[in-house]
Amino acid sequence: GIGGTFQYGYNISIINAPASYIQMFMNTTWLERMGVPLESNVLLLLWSFTVSAYPLGGLTGAVVAGPMAIMLGRKMSLLLNNVFVIIAATLSGFSRMAKSFEMIMLSRFFTGVNAGVSMNIQPMYLAESAPKKLRGAVALTSASFTALGLVLGQVVGLRELLGGEESWPFLLASNVVPALIQLTALPWFPESPRYLLIDRGDKESCI
Repeated sequence: GIGGTFQYGYNISIINAPASYIQMFMNTTWLERMGVPLESNVLLLLWSFTVSAYPLGGLTGAVVAGPMAIMLGRKMSLLLNNVFVIIAATLSGFSRMAKSFEMIMLSRFFTGVNAGVSMNIQPMYLAESAPKKLRGAVALTSASFTALGLVLGQVVGLRELLGGEESWPFLLASNVVPALIQLTALPWFPESPRYLLIDRGDKESCI
């Protein structure tokens, strides 16, 4: 869950705290490029693009999740899904250094792709892998990790932590930590028995 639905909740939360600083960064960057500050309605439009890139990426991720789950398997899909977060964290982490707010927009899109894939494949993987007696409880952990991500995103976004004017790029890039945790832990987990039997026809591995 830490690299799955947790990411969905966490990435919804972390964009709220530094909103004013990111808009200020957009305005400053535009002023340096064009010699004139952004009008308020244009700034609002750019901010809207930044925020809406996340659900747009989520839609993209949800569309590709099905073919990924069948072609690569549930576990491998979740592992490869972390690549999107690593790309996103790199883009947002270096956006201020590169003086490019477009990198933040692109970062939010890739973060959304990760969320779209994980929201579909993680519950599938858990439901297919859990023992029958624990299936209901295990499936519910998807919602629990979403809520945990929302709460932790709000906490990390406090100005005293990473939500300050100087540290907001680190806040946006902090989603790489759960991705690295999942990349370390998930390879030790088994593949979904249903995938092995039905999609791959490998009865022995399934058993």
